[in-house]
Amino acid sequence: MNNLVGCALMPHPPIMIPEVGKDELATISATVTAMDQAAHALKEYNPQTVVIMSPHGPVFKDAVSISIHPRLKGNFSAFGAPDVSLGFEADSLIVRHILKKAERLGINLVELTEDVAKNYRLSLQLDHGAMVPLYYLHKAGFKGQLVHLSVGMLAYEEMYTLGKAVQTAVHMVDKKVAVIASGDLSHRLTPDAPAGYSPRGQEFDRQVLDALGKLDVKQLLAMDHSLIEEAGECGLRPIFFLMGVLGGLEVTPKILSYEGPFGVGYAVGLFSVKTGKGGAGANGR
Repeated sequence: MNNLVGCALMPHPPIMIPEVGKDELATISATVTAMDQAAHALKEYNPQTVVIMSPHGPVFKDAVSISIHPRLKGNFSAFGAPDVSLGFEADSLIVRHILKKAERLGINLVELTEDVAKNYRLSLQLDHGAMVPLYYLHKAGFKGQLVHLSVGMLAYEEMYTLGKAVQTAVHMVDKKVAVIASGDLSHRLTPDAPAGYSPRGQEFDRQVLDALGKLDVKQLLAMDHSLIEEAGECGLRPIFFLMGVLGGLEVTPKILSYEGPFGVGYAVGLFSVKTGKGGAGANGR
């Protein structure tokens, strides 16, 4: 039986949090609606654990980091909303399985303990790349355990392989699990975009969404590296990870929304996974 009930690609602008964005939420209403839809679809299948990959946690050049602390928590104090906080119990069992499977596949993982955080002057708080999707999942009613991963500057193929390791680790436990890849697309869509403007930003987003809609990892790997560089993205490695998690499974992909009113591409995708008992994962009817 496949324990993976569903996956999602979710963006992470803090402005999507009502206490942060306030009136500006209306500008990204399509994304907010899609986030609610994706979160409720995942929650409907009662995942006991969520595995989330963020590009804004502790980033190492040669390794992905995985949080080991038994209680994972964060807030939006950096964005003017300190009272908006979340806390989750870590799923130490799945963490152990991920560590074992990644080691066998040759993928470096750094265990983010208190000592490691102190040595590297890193925060153990959940970063906004994790907090924004988790806000919507919590709002939908999720109260389960969490596994928090942060991207490393690994080759895209290695991020895909890590996704396969997570898929295998999930199959080792007797519980329902959902996986979220947190990532924004091009940060250079408009002249007032935060990373400046590139006319190739929209082309990058188009190609990524096309590959996601077909779950075509080869198409992603074949992308022009100069296009990727000009796009100024933060979501490609989480997307490769997501592709690995879904690799070889019977999946129905659906892009729920895409927009970029602030010059950053926000895409919400929901990926339903057929289970081994003839049922379906998130949004599978």
